[in-house]
Amino acid sequence: MPTHESLATLVVAASFRVPGLGVLAVPAAGPAAASLAAYALHTALAVSLVDESQPPLALTGTVEELTHDGQPPRRALLLDFDPGGPLPVGARLRLKAELPALR
Repeated sequence: MPTHESLATLVVAASFRVPGLGVLAVPAAGPAAASLAAYALHTALAVSLVDESQPPLALTGTVEELTHDGQPPRRALLLDFDPGGPLPVGARLRLKAELPALR
């Protein structure tokens, strides 16, 4: 499990609004995106949406897996957040901490 110092900032390559669930954010390929593989599926993370023109927005996200035919699975974050549409390409999500599991 990553330590606080190793938590990453992900750059959004694509995102999809999932009605009733939030926004699925697919990170751009690279070491930061690969860091999601260190977490078990459905791990809850504290996340901040970072935009230089506004204060960071605190969110909760879960680690999910996205699959397409003929391609290896990719990790993504399902954000408990509904901005009314997808996040812009290039948006930054800073992983802040792993949240305790709800039982």
